[in-house]
Amino acid sequence: MARAKVNILGIACNWSPYCCYNAAGQAGLELPPNFRLMRVMCIGRINQALILRAFESGADGLIVLECEDADCRYGPGPEVGHSNVARVRRLLHYLGIGQERLVEKTFLADQKQELVDTLWDFTAEIEAMGPNPANPQRERKAS
Repeated sequence: MARAKVNILGIACNWSPYCCYNAAGQAGLELPPNFRLMRVMCIGRINQALILRAFESGADGLIVLECEDADCRYGPGPEVGHSNVARVRRLLHYLGIGQERLVEKTFLADQKQELVDTLWDFTAEIEAMGPNPANPQRERKAS
């Protein structure tokens, strides 16, 4: 059975996760072709509305790439990020999107292979689920 074409968005902290992403690119590691990355200074700076807007704008899956809590340069950043992601995950069920389409993963700066493997695994999981069932972008195109 062919898997559906899906759009995957990553939101990455500027520090360790983005270093991994950048190092993976420099090493020539292949990333999923349907993966796009948005870099932010700290995961604690993204709010719930931004996460929900990603799904509204066409993301079928969203992976939040974070530093380890003790490694954060902004103090409570990861704690704020965890809280926002947890709140949005609860909402996704009620919106008909599904909680499993939003995940958080933590990376150290030297874990480029782990990051790439995680992105491929997450992409495969979302492809197996198919497109976001509540995607208003697809509904508009269909009408």
